[in-house]
Amino acid sequence: MRRAILISCLVAPPLAVAAGWLWIGAWALLLLVPPVGLYLWATLNRRCQWWGPVLNSFPTRHREVLLTFDDGPDPIETPLVLDRLDAEQAKGLFFITGARACEHPELVQEIVARGHGIGLHAMNYDPATFWRLPPAALELEVTHCVTALRRILPEGYELRWFRAPGGRRNHWLDSIVAHEGLTLMGCSARDDGNRLLDFDATVIRLRRDIDSGGLVCLHHGQTDSTGERTLIPLVEELLFWLRGQGYKLGE
Repeated sequence: MRRAILISCLVAPPLAVAAGWLWIGAWALLLLVPPVGLYLWATLNRRCQWWGPVLNSFPTRHREVLLTFDDGPDPIETPLVLDRLDAEQAKGLFFITGARACEHPELVQEIVARGHGIGLHAMNYDPATFWRLPPAALELEVTHCVTALRRILPEGYELRWFRAPGGRRNHWLDSIVAHEGLTLMGCSARDDGNRLLDFDATVIRLRRDIDSGGLVCLHHGQTDSTGERTLIPLVEELLFWLRGQGYKLGE
């Protein structure tokens, strides 16, 4: 399926333009618009499965969700998140970058010691450029991150999950991640990324999107319009609401 889509997006358009040029001249360039648009849609749409499978929820018969935390570890926020999760006897999954892991290896080890899971982003967290990387650069981002984490994590720890920065990926990523034995994870509910524009609106939207088997994506380092950090208040709001709704929190 992916091969057929790539052929239609990358090969068919130039052939169509070449043929169309003979008949309608420069206007034939307009034939490139639909396939290029489809390619970008498949790349930028976090839920699209065209470039390979991505897990956006997990099967369960119970009211159960998993809280995941992107772009860590952070020396201020990560310990506070761990304390909040421990207080609720909840487990989380932390997607971390290789660069931050090298800066704060003790936090990576503490996450594991407290019984939480580790997933990985790339070596660096740059959603604006990650999806545009060519295959060689993309492979380096992934493999260098894996290598860095394996030096820090306890011997024998199995890395299983990868989340693209910003959730956007091109068609090369799936095979690179699979080669490392990793599975792509998306989410079913997420905050606003690194800038929380409206705290109350974000809480309402997260509650609306959360369902049984949901994967909730929250970001380290997010701030509101005044520059105040918002991750911890958001975690507290969600933990209180999820417990009130009877959700089990864990892996």
